[in-house]
Amino acid sequence: MTGIALTAILGAFLGGGWVPPGHPLSEWIRHSETMSGEIAPGTGPAQIRSGVAGSLPDGLLDMLKRLSLPGAGGAREVTGLGRFGATLLCAVEAEDSTSTETRAGTSVEAFLEPVPGLQLRERLSVWASSDENSPGGFTPFHEGAEQGRHLYVDWGYASWRRGGFEAALGRIPQIWGPGRFTSLLISENSPPLDMLRLYWQPAGWLRFTGLTATVDSDSSTYLCAHRLDVVPYRWIRLGFSESILFSSDGLELAYMNPVIPWYPVQWNEREDDNAMLCIDATVFPARGLSAWGELLIDDLQYQTEWGRPHRLGWTAGAEWTAGATAFTGEYTRIDRFVYSQKLPRNYYLHHGSIIGSGLGPDCDRATLGISTAEAWPLVVSLRADHSRHGEGTVYEGFPDSLLTDYGFPSGTVEHSTGAVLGVSYYPGGPFEAHATGGMRWTRNLDHLPGEESSEAEGSLELVARFGL
Repeated sequence: MTGIALTAILGAFLGGGWVPPGHPLSEWIRHSETMSGEIAPGTGPAQIRSGVAGSLPDGLLDMLKRLSLPGAGGAREVTGLGRFGATLLCAVEAEDSTSTETRAGTSVEAFLEPVPGLQLRERLSVWASSDENSPGGFTPFHEGAEQGRHLYVDWGYASWRRGGFEAALGRIPQIWGPGRFTSLLISENSPPLDMLRLYWQPAGWLRFTGLTATVDSDSSTYLCAHRLDVVPYRWIRLGFSESILFSSDGLELAYMNPVIPWYPVQWNEREDDNAMLCIDATVFPARGLSAWGELLIDDLQYQTEWGRPHRLGWTAGAEWTAGATAFTGEYTRIDRFVYSQKLPRNYYLHHGSIIGSGLGPDCDRATLGISTAEAWPLVVSLRADHSRHGEGTVYEGFPDSLLTDYGFPSGTVEHSTGAVLGVSYYPGGPFEAHATGGMRWTRNLDHLPGEESSEAEGSLELVARFGL
């Protein structure tokens, strides 16, 4: 399968913006943390770190500062009419597989800060295609169930920041945890959730995040999550997170209480809610070097007489930077039955996509990446990965009966190996150009022994950003 996409973006900006999901420069927000040794919050996307001024080209720093998310690190104080930004994205794509498919779409993003501390942000997208796949440059959850035009609200929310406190209400993208290539508890794999979110940072070493979100309003399903970031020393960040997905006739005030642990509430006061714990850590042993780990506890079987399996996921990674080049490696493993549950209504899903890692259960993946801006205005990245997918899925539920050892990964394992090269060009002024090309090889496709496939993809994106 081969595909080529042509995308044009025309925009107007007053002041800063944020790096949208999938933007070619989004990974440099994370790289800047390693390069500077400055610890960023464990929720993101975060703002560019100030200590990288001597490591990156001035042009790249200017781009990142303009695109980095104001709400994560504090918005710039402004006066008068405030700041306004609007972006128009138009995409046309053709793909040749067994037949020629065509896709086209438009996206409009707006940002407004009428007074210091108050921000409003929204993005609307509409697209159409012959095969119901979204065009390049559009988020993957735009995929529909039938042919036709699709209008989608990607995100839209208002936030108010005062000192170390921030409250936000609306449809908000979220990424929790230190993982570079995937996040285990909350990620951008699913559409952004409609939520009330609170930040509170009473001290530089302590930060609290809490949210209450609607997962499926038709079935009265909700997600509550809270996280505590602790920085005991300047070279380490610890994160403690908990989430619970539940169905209720009304909002559950016990779960909306952000300062109590929810697991004992679920165990003693309710039944069959899907609770998860997550612990992560990031260390900076030296400037230019970082390492991280994340442990997701979906179910830990301390009552072994029932013979049920543990349900865990974990990630370990490291990054080394030299000048304007970053080398990143990461491994993730997710046990079978993670994100699943006895009751289908409590599967850890939002609009059919896992709220946590898109890898899903019964899977592991090793990823290596190299990114460099040494040849600025060229920015080049190369990523290669290998994954193993067992036959388990989030939809198989979690049985109560005694289980045998399925092995990991289970059943006929699908092996997938891929590589992607990305090149971005920033010639100066308002213009940018981005190109990608990649290959993926799969063995035991769809868990059928001996079935193989190879797939090639490519894209070309032309961008213009006009400042006012």
